[in-house]
Amino acid sequence: MIKPLKPGAAPIIKATIPALEAHGVTITKTMYEKLMQDPAIAAMFNQTDQATGRQPRALAAAVLAYAKHIDDPSALENTLGLIVEKHVALSVTPEQYPVVGEALLTAIGTVLGEAATPEIIDAWAEAYRFLADVLISRETALTHTRETEPGGWRGWRSFRVAKRVQESPDMVSFWLEPVDGKPVLKHVPGQYLALALEQDGLNTRRCYSISSAPSTHAYRISVKRDPHGMVSSWLHANLHENGILEVAPPAGQFTLEASGSAPVLLVSGGSGITPFMSMLPEQEEKNPGRPMHLVHTTPSLDHMPFLAELASLQKTEAAPEIDLFSTKDENAHPDTSLRVHEGHVSAEWLAEQLGNEGHLYFCGPRGFQRDLFSALTKLGIPESRLHHEFYGPDESLLAA
Repeated sequence: MIKPLKPGAAPIIKATIPALEAHGVTITKTMYEKLMQDPAIAAMFNQTDQATGRQPRALAAAVLAYAKHIDDPSALENTLGLIVEKHVALSVTPEQYPVVGEALLTAIGTVLGEAATPEIIDAWAEAYRFLADVLISRETALTHTRETEPGGWRGWRSFRVAKRVQESPDMVSFWLEPVDGKPVLKHVPGQYLALALEQDGLNTRRCYSISSAPSTHAYRISVKRDPHGMVSSWLHANLHENGILEVAPPAGQFTLEASGSAPVLLVSGGSGITPFMSMLPEQEEKNPGRPMHLVHTTPSLDHMPFLAELASLQKTEAAPEIDLFSTKDENAHPDTSLRVHEGHVSAEWLAEQLGNEGHLYFCGPRGFQRDLFSALTKLGIPESRLHHEFYGPDESLLAA
């Protein structure tokens, strides 16, 4: 049973909110500088996100939100759920929590100096202890669930690249099958896989959306090469058929309500289309009466993946609507019969497609998501009908 927060800690935590607003990012940057000295912990983080400050900013926002809701952490349920899923995927262990806690408290003391009184340090130690207990409890339960479900496992499992497919000039799909030949956990469309890469000088973890329909035999991930991305570049250059990867069970909450009837609008940019390639065939099979509409934006149709797959989906009885927006090409790709528009998609057009009851799921580059969220909420679309998936640290969509 989780021990409650000690009386008296909450008021002290709330009193530190102004300091967190002023110095939160400096605190988290200082914390990460210490944590990155531990190779096991450093492997769990994208070093590009560290260098750009995205990871420290995301954590600073989370710490501030925790302080503001210290009296009722249930208000952070969605954030806690995302953290639990990611921690289980990355095989975070209970033993690593004290290491992170020590780094956080040391950073608070370093940055705030004399203002970090013993009472403040003690209060934050208690607040961290309580949060760690909550997360460890939930992560332990979820790990057990994933392990005991049909095809499930705990931690890392060896998978072989059964097939490699060049989807576009800058995206490759890898079909992964377990080396042991046993069934795999059937994923929920929209979930992702975590990969452990410890070869050729790499020691890191990365998460990629599953882009195939649910199966008990294999998963497909589709990786877009980032010219500045160490891991995506390595996968494109070095991972070939029969290559071996260590893979964690499927994780993530960016999923559709399986039996829902409200119309669904899927909006993607760039590699953000990958989770939707898992959702579309599943909904077509399990819930064919539900209106589904995919809208994808791309600079060039020549660089768009899955064109043939989408065209094939449109020939089925319960075909989804599909609209492609090409921001640079003036003419449709010669090999597609899909509906193609020239230019950028507008929020007004999307709102019209969404209607009064539809739910919009969106995934793509950070700027794309922020602009879309801002424009749609200004048009009066309730946040409860907007759902998103970030690749990397989940910074607030409300951020400038």
